[in-house]
Amino acid sequence: MLCKVYCACCNGLEVTTVTVEVSVTDGIQFYLVGLPDSAVKESQQRIESALHCYGFRIPGKRITINLAPANIRKEGSSFDVPIAIGILCASAQLDEQVTGRLEEFIILGELSLDGKLRDIPGALPIIIHAKEQGFKACILPPSSAMEGAEIEGITVYSASTFKDVLEILMSAEECEDMIITSQSIRQEKSVQDEDLQNYDFAQVRGQKQAKRGLEIAAAGGHNIMLNGSPGSGKTFMAKCLRGILPPMSKEEAIQTSNIYSVAGLLAAESSREHHSGGLLRNRPFRSPHHSITPQALIGGGNKGLPGEISLAHNGVLFLDEFAEFDRRCLEVLRQPLEDGIVQISRVKGKHFYPARFMLVAAMNPCPCGNLYEEGGKCKCSSSAMMKYRGRISGPLLDRIDIQLIIRSVRSGDLVFSSGGNEEPSRVIAERVRKARLIQMERYAAAGESFFTNAAITPSKLSVYCRLSSMDEWLVETFVNRHGVSARGYTRILKIARTVADLDGSQKITTAHLSEAFNLRCPDKNEILL
Repeated sequence: MLCKVYCACCNGLEVTTVTVEVSVTDGIQFYLVGLPDSAVKESQQRIESALHCYGFRIPGKRITINLAPANIRKEGSSFDVPIAIGILCASAQLDEQVTGRLEEFIILGELSLDGKLRDIPGALPIIIHAKEQGFKACILPPSSAMEGAEIEGITVYSASTFKDVLEILMSAEECEDMIITSQSIRQEKSVQDEDLQNYDFAQVRGQKQAKRGLEIAAAGGHNIMLNGSPGSGKTFMAKCLRGILPPMSKEEAIQTSNIYSVAGLLAAESSREHHSGGLLRNRPFRSPHHSITPQALIGGGNKGLPGEISLAHNGVLFLDEFAEFDRRCLEVLRQPLEDGIVQISRVKGKHFYPARFMLVAAMNPCPCGNLYEEGGKCKCSSSAMMKYRGRISGPLLDRIDIQLIIRSVRSGDLVFSSGGNEEPSRVIAERVRKARLIQMERYAAAGESFFTNAAITPSKLSVYCRLSSMDEWLVETFVNRHGVSARGYTRILKIARTVADLDGSQKITTAHLSEAFNLRCPDKNEILL
């Protein structure tokens, strides 16, 4: 007898429907074909023990199991449950009614020896794929099923044991208590409130220029570098940035959650955000140590998993002690910063991951860090300074939109400030939210594929960053005087567009351009007014 059970596998973010074909005929042999890896081949022992717990058995016959399509490698233990169901149906140990309903379901899960189901990676993209392919429902382990709580148009069942799977297949109408809905998510406390409490711009004394630069970066999604003395507040201000970023839209939340699901991190991240499942709500803030390897940063490995730059998609990638990172790590950032996507090529295939993130870098201006301090505190030699700055290539620096010089806070601002005069993050966040809303409405109305100023394509600069004839002359003068590259020129226009949006202005004025020049080249101190 031949039986077909449907499941799926992930190749990066690409999902493929896998048909588990089980044939039981006369003889004594067990064949598992279709490019299975070791974890899939070992499923026979797990399935045999789990079935025994519920009074079933693997028949002593010739059993052939094919995982189609056979040209795609199958990895992991998530095929245990569909293989077990296929064996029971093909050997007539389950009612024919169950066999007739299998085409409605995508079924996945790892079996423990006592019949309990363990979670699997990649559940969210699989649920979305099942919906697109016309399946009526998915049966998944509990935490994996919770990932699809906010996906509409498909029923997701949570099965804790193999017995639960059988009950759903035999009578899905009587298993409504196993259906996962958005009400299933338990929200305990918003992590955003904790971030605002622990890292609030109200706690930053002085540093008005730095806070203004971070506000503009958040409003337009621009990359930013904080270059300043040790102890000037670079790291603290960078961590405050998350508190002023607007929440993700549902589309952005699905994109980011898909990446975390494939990496097997969605459940842990949901727990960190203090809710029991569903989509990520807050923009990611990734802060890897400077000892990270290029592979961990860009992604890859045997399974082609996403790296830190993809885990920061729609959020922030914060690289503290920027000059201490391995040069190879920094150079791999160049292409993703430009294209917003990363391609990982391995022997087993290619993986594409989105990587549209805000790069926030913090570094000292010289080995001792006192270059910008008054009183001649810096004692670094010219050769030492050149060697230190040479760790970061010119092409990479050219891709960082806003470059700020951060000086130490004056003792008067630090000691005698009452603390009530500094603007809190919630006030800045409201301005950022309004500016992002202006951008979203502008680009959505025009049918664009981007929604922030930082992502404006070169062909659209003349449309959205139009200048007067006088301002065009001023920009040309500045570019020629300071040797700004073509990429730097486009960055200046994008920053000016963001400054105009923060001001609620439809047109870019000379004042907006002047601020954009100084944010791009802070050491030039260019005044155009």
